[in-house]
Amino acid sequence: MFDLDGALLLPDRRLVRVQEIAGSRGLVLVGVGRGGERGFQMIHRFHDVGEQLAAAGIHLAFVYPRESARHVLDAISVASARFRPHPRLLLDVDRRCFAQAVWPRSLEAVHLNRELRRLASVSVDLQDTTWEGEFRAFLADCQIDSSH
Repeated sequence: MFDLDGALLLPDRRLVRVQEIAGSRGLVLVGVGRGGERGFQMIHRFHDVGEQLAAAGIHLAFVYPRESARHVLDAISVASARFRPHPRLLLDVDRRCFAQAVWPRSLEAVHLNRELRRLASVSVDLQDTTWEGEFRAFLADCQIDSSH
């Protein structure tokens, strides 16, 4: 699903690697397919759970494909990312983060430990009316699993 060696672009246009954005207990990396919600919408919608995960040492990051740069680098998303550091927004600038493309209007999430080993994953269809609840349940499981 993800190639963890690629360079990612933050909204402030700094390049980072996945290892640099992981928390002390890991990371939930979320690939956002084309036609997904814009960056500022994801920050607003998942700010609460992003903060809870960060307090537990797990960072939440939404990664958009290069073709969706306008969803990450628009003025509102940049300001939202500056104001709220969790969750993070990232852009796959060198097209290496996604080993295979994320389906349009979907999320592909993977929970990684500090050594970037996969602990769990989920695919979420954004066209399903229950997508947010399904994704929040996955994030809650990530927080519970890391506490053991």
